[in-house]
Amino acid sequence: MKASMSGMRSRLSGAKRALAIIWLTMLRLSGEQFILAVIPDPQHEVCVGPAGDPVMFTSQMQWIADNSRASNIAFVISVGDNVHYDPPDHYMWTFASNGYRLLENAGVPFALVVGNHDTHAVRTNSAGMRDPENTATLLRETPEFNAYFPASRFTAQKGRFESGKSDNAYYTFAAGGCKWMVIVLELWARQIAVDWAKSVLADPAYADHNVIIATHSHLTSKGVIEQHPPYGDLSPQSVFDQLITRYPNVRFVFSGHVGKSAWRDDRGVNGNHIYQILTDYQEEKKGNGWMRLIAIDTSAGIVSAWVYSPYVNKARDDASRFMFTGASFIPPNGH
Repeated sequence: MKASMSGMRSRLSGAKRALAIIWLTMLRLSGEQFILAVIPDPQHEVCVGPAGDPVMFTSQMQWIADNSRASNIAFVISVGDNVHYDPPDHYMWTFASNGYRLLENAGVPFALVVGNHDTHAVRTNSAGMRDPENTATLLRETPEFNAYFPASRFTAQKGRFESGKSDNAYYTFAAGGCKWMVIVLELWARQIAVDWAKSVLADPAYADHNVIIATHSHLTSKGVIEQHPPYGDLSPQSVFDQLITRYPNVRFVFSGHVGKSAWRDDRGVNGNHIYQILTDYQEEKKGNGWMRLIAIDTSAGIVSAWVYSPYVNKARDDASRFMFTGASFIPPNGH
C-alpha cells in the first residue's frame, strides 16, 4: 500500500491530494480489506477522434493492473456500454479487448455487464442511435460482445444462463476473509433471465457467498430505482422486488447507464442492507478516465467509495465520495 500511496502523492496536489491520501490511508491492507474497481460506461473512452479518447480507457486498465497487488484489488466490474457502437471494422471492441488483456496479464479477474450500446439495439452505422424497430428483440443480440469476450476470458465465471453467452452469468472470488459472488444481469431483463438468477441465489452451495448484482440500468441520476425503461422487458424496480430483495446474502447492486453518481441503502425482506451504487461519467469530458473504487473492510464493517481517474491523476471531491458503516458480511460457511 505504501508504494501505491507514494505514486498518488507524486501526482496530486493541495487539498485534492490530501483528500486522496485520507481515503487511501483507510486501506491498511490486512486479510479483511480489499478493493473492488467499477468501470463506468467506457463507451466514449474507446472511441477515436472527437467522440472519445482511448488513452483514458487504457490508463484505467493499466492503473488497475499496476496497483492490483499493492492495493489488493480483488475484482473489476464494468457496468456496461463497453463500446459506443460497432463500426464495420469493430475497432471499439478491439480497444476494449486489448484493455482487459492488461488485467488478464496481471491476474485480475473481471466481469462485464452488457449495456444497450453493446447490442444490436444500437445501430452499427450511426454512433449511439437506437434502432427504432424491434428494439426489444435486438437488445438480446450480442454476437460481437461474446466473440471478443468469450467465456474463456472470464477466469472467475462459474456458470451462465445461455450457452456461449455471458450476458447473464455468475462469478465467484474470495476476498476479505469472505466468499463473494457477482451476478451480471442483462439490461431490463427478461423474466426467464431473472428466474435463472433466482435459481443461482437459491442454490445452498452459495448461501455463504456475499452477493453483488451488476446490471446496466438500476438507479436514476437522482438515486431512485428506475421504474419505466424505454424498451426491453422488466423494469429495474420489478427486478429489485422479485429478485434482489428476496435473498439474505445480497449486499450490493452496481449500475451505470445514466450519470453521474448516486447511491441508496434499502433493506431486503430478510433485513439485510442492500447498497446500490450508480457510477456513470460518459457525458463528462468523454468519461475523463473516472472509475469507482470501493474499499471493503469486512472486519470493521466499513464500505468506503470514491471516484478516481488515473488519466487526470486525481480523485473527485464531491458527493461521489461516501461511506457505509455497520455493514455485515457473511463469513465462510455462514459462521
